[in-house]
Amino acid sequence: MSVKTNLVRGRRRLRFDSYGDVLFDAELIVAGESLLLGNWSLGQILHHLALSMHASIDGLAVDVAWWRQMLARARYRQPMLAGPMPAGLKLPGDAAELLLPGPISAEGGLAELRAAVERLSFETERARHPLFGEMSLDEWDSFHLRHAELHLSFALPVGVPALV
Repeated sequence: MSVKTNLVRGRRRLRFDSYGDVLFDAELIVAGESLLLGNWSLGQILHHLALSMHASIDGLAVDVAWWRQMLARARYRQPMLAGPMPAGLKLPGDAAELLLPGPISAEGGLAELRAAVERLSFETERARHPLFGEMSLDEWDSFHLRHAELHLSFALPVGVPALV
């Protein structure tokens, strides 16, 4: 049965200031035992974050209606870049096919995340966001950090108290 992630309680409250923070948290979780509160495995969470990071460089071939783009820019862009991102949002069909991860081990997902973070460190061009349009490097960084906070909040390292 699928978990309605917008209703999940007991998630961690996270605030990442850098990709190093994201990797540190991911490595900590992979190294130990964790409880997952959502629908994905730890490997899937990490791989999804990596896919999103690569898409910010390579682009994402999805068609989004102009009115959805205008609504997203006007209503959601700034709140999502400032965070926290809301749980429970569903990706539209095309994006879901490209960004929803298949089965992968935690170690495999972590390796993918490391590679994506390394790539972000030396690639200076970013693609247009399918909903939010053109974004600066800083805006993309904010997006990725808030996105990582959202997904990693569902992974509770055993022995660390939940905050949300």
